[in-house]
Amino acid sequence: MSRQQLAKFSTCASQLARKSYRISPHIKLRPPILPTVNNIEVKDDHPLWQFFHEKKFIRASDEVRFTGRAWTVPELRRKSFDDLHQLWYVCLKERNKLAREKHIYDEAESMSVGEFDALNEQIRTTMWRIKQVLTEREAAVQNAQAEFNVVGDIYLEKFRNSYLENDNVETDEWFDKLERLQYSIFGIPDILDLSTKVDLKFLEGVKYVGQLKFDKFVKAAGREDIGELRDIAEIYTVFEESATVQGVKDACSKIDEYRESNIIIPGSKEIQVVQGFIDDKIQQSQEDYVTESQTAA
Repeated sequence: MSRQQLAKFSTCASQLARKSYRISPHIKLRPPILPTVNNIEVKDDHPLWQFFHEKKFIRASDEVRFTGRAWTVPELRRKSFDDLHQLWYVCLKERNKLAREKHIYDEAESMSVGEFDALNEQIRTTMWRIKQVLTEREAAVQNAQAEFNVVGDIYLEKFRNSYLENDNVETDEWFDKLERLQYSIFGIPDILDLSTKVDLKFLEGVKYVGQLKFDKFVKAAGREDIGELRDIAEIYTVFEESATVQGVKDACSKIDEYRESNIIIPGSKEIQVVQGFIDDKIQQSQEDYVTESQTAA
């Protein structure tokens, strides 16, 4: 650093020293106030409270004595993914609390850590078993996908025939079947979010389900005059409506308006177009939510 640069740095203390100012020897400095639990205020909603059990600095060993057991694998297999996800983080937060408290006892060379270790081990066992259950499910999905690659077309054709031949598919049972098929085979979720990305499999699912709804309900909706669905925009319009006669009737009305533009989407633009439809739908949902929140406030 050059002398010119050094000249730019100066402290109040050095300036006072050059002016011969000195602190009076009669002034007595008080010792600093050490931070303790008693003189520090923490907001009740502070996120670090999650590392403290009921906002206690530390629990006694008898407060963590474990009289239960870890979750078993058969019990966890009956849980949904969301339940397992929540249970995992409950376990993780509790182990974080135990680790902090155990560290304090270790520093004090206390013999009270046995109960903390026992509870931590039971929770760790539950977390390990959650991983096992999720691994089993992942393996089942991979096996099903591998089998579907061989017999997938046959299964989809059987599902289509069963759907078209059934007299009443406007039921919760069939709605659930259609949703499960969309997700398990084509990866189309029931709820869209910003992470939803359209690929070839997703596009295939839109075409299959959209055409299936159209073929099932177009006659009952009295719209056989509309003819064949011409492009992905028309198929998607049917796909996003409910699997009912009224849903297809509403979709056909939108298709009538769309055809007035004389636009036909080429195959090379199908993924891009469907992604745009989904992004617009998500954005509209977000705007509606904000509007409802502001109205409620």
